[in-house]
Amino acid sequence: MSSGTLGWVQVVRRFFDRRLDSQLVLNGISPLLLLLGWEIGARTELIDTRFFPAPSSILSAGWRLLADGSLVHHTLVSLGRVLPAFIVASALAVVVGLLMGWSDRLYAIIDPIVSALYPLPKVVLLPVIFLVFGLNDFSRILALGSAIFLLVVINTVAGAREVDPVYIEAAHDNGATGYALIREVLLPASLPHIFSGLSLGMGVAFILIIVVEMAAADSGLGYVIWNSWELFTIDRMYVAIAAINLLGVVFTYGIEWTGRYLVRWQDF
Repeated sequence: MSSGTLGWVQVVRRFFDRRLDSQLVLNGISPLLLLLGWEIGARTELIDTRFFPAPSSILSAGWRLLADGSLVHHTLVSLGRVLPAFIVASALAVVVGLLMGWSDRLYAIIDPIVSALYPLPKVVLLPVIFLVFGLNDFSRILALGSAIFLLVVINTVAGAREVDPVYIEAAHDNGATGYALIREVLLPASLPHIFSGLSLGMGVAFILIIVVEMAAADSGLGYVIWNSWELFTIDRMYVAIAAINLLGVVFTYGIEWTGRYLVRWQDF
């Protein structure tokens, strides 16, 4: 490559680096401006601090909850319900989804059930699950898992059934059938859809855990939010909301970024 070409390459690279930097700065500025406006509004009493306490007050309350260990305790309780549900339901959904993509007969048998349950608001399953299995952590995890399973299986099936038949025929010509076909062709081709389903499933899990813990739990961040509302300890309520929001962002976008890295040969 000539020196002139190298120079242009460096100019283009610096342009995109600067653009990326400016986007990151803008992404960081907007939340800071929102918090600053909130703080000023609270201190000047432009907003009602009984319902919207200043961010500095919420930060102080968060520090107190961290110091006495209650924030860590309730966060771990919520994670202890979300993560087992996510791991078990996702693994099962990927297997079922790939089998449905591999076999038209299995697809014809299972798809009507999945399609009928998918549009159902998952919250309505809570009373049924609690009625059958009782008010315990198994029921809470099962409620989360059922919602995650449906989201992941729908996305996995979509990915598996969109595989170009040419690739499947080529695999057949090379002797790949059954498990080998799923492992070598369907699974890699379905990964973008699978990771999309996992990301959606994790997001829904964090929404449902709050509902579950508000309605039927005596621990967890959802319980803290509801209990704080009942006791009108609003600072504490906002701390729990911020904590569940942070967990949702970290896990949901973490899965999405992991997927982009692992299947970087495809766009999804």
